Amino acid sequence: MDIQRHDELCDTLEKHYTNQQATITFTQWDTDNEDEEETVFAGTLVEVQLSDNEFGEKDLLLHFAADDQEVVEILMEIPKTEADLASFDGSRLAVFGTEAELSLVK
Repeated sequence: MDIQRHDELCDTLEKHYTNQQATITFTQWDTDNEDEEETVFAGTLVEVQLSDNEFGEKDLLLHFAADDQEVVEILMEIPKTEADLASFDGSRLAVFGTEAELSLVK
């Protein structure tokens, strides 16, 4: 299922991933030189925040409790336009940011 609206994205994160164990893959790239950095960890989503940013887009801020008890914060910019924000198939959520992609797998 494609997720087109910001509220639907937040609802999906909260309903299907808050306080549930998942494998998180966060891939970000630098548009200047096309370098890609990937971070993978297991953890539990504990907080979701969505806000406007100074660049006319949205900031999605997620806090995870990692398996080693560390709190991991992921901040990614997502489009303000409500179209093709994410894809959810029941066990995997892929969030498409402007310079990053986030995957959560139960």
